[in-house]
Amino acid sequence: MTITSHAEYRAAVERAAAISDATDGSEGADEFTRLTSEIRQWDEAHKGDNAHGPDADQSLLRPDDLPFSGLPGNLGKLHKD
Repeated sequence: MTITSHAEYRAAVERAAAISDATDGSEGADEFTRLTSEIRQWDEAHKGDNAHGPDADQSLLRPDDLPFSGLPGNLGKLHKD
């Protein structure tokens, strides 16, 4: 099996979670090993897709604009005395 889409990836992760407690040497354990190998390969091939570092940030948001505990981090800037 080779994972070729996000839907297949999600299905593989769900299946691996479902059989993660299979007994060593069983057919389920062999399937779990194959699935985790495929999942790792997918993760490695797509590791930059969800990067959140400075090189990947193309937005206008800055750290003080990001929400923290449901409130904007720059809420204090809006208050005028």
